[in-house]
Amino acid sequence: MSKNFLFGIIGVLIIVCIVEGFWIVRERNAKIALAMGMTTQKQGMQKEMGNGKKPPMGAMTMTAVTPPPASDQQTQQLIEGTSTTSTQKTFNITGGDFYFVPNKITVNKGDSVTFNFTNGGGVHNLKIDELGVNMPTSTSGQTETATFTASKTGSFVFYCAIPGHREKGMWGTLIVQ
Repeated sequence: MSKNFLFGIIGVLIIVCIVEGFWIVRERNAKIALAMGMTTQKQGMQKEMGNGKKPPMGAMTMTAVTPPPASDQQTQQLIEGTSTTSTQKTFNITGGDFYFVPNKITVNKGDSVTFNFTNGGGVHNLKIDELGVNMPTSTSGQTETATFTASKTGSFVFYCAIPGHREKGMWGTLIVQ
């Protein structure tokens, strides 16, 4: 075999690998979009944009859902959260497209805080950078739990780290006093 023939075969294999890689990434992104409740033109579920125009080919559209009101249990947890008689605080947080309920929580410095995050629809997670909270990504109906110590005072943003979700309003505030 000549050197040019071998280089030709290697070149063809590289091109095949690149094309296959693009196909795999495209299919993975389509599956993620479906899991997140997003649609693409390719999937035949084209949606109108607010200006009456169709989205560009392959564009994903996301629709925000009106957050439900806080449950009685969540309201009670918020009231108890500022209590100084207990140092163990638990909060049930519901999240969906693109909200957290409740979205403002107050605790005391030194409290052991537990967040029970229930996914109310879509693919979401919950993160607080400054306190090292990084809950795993979940899908509709799943609940994830994280316990951490409110080790410093201040106002800290908790948010969904899925790209684009925080920007669409999926964030809240943890106040440590």
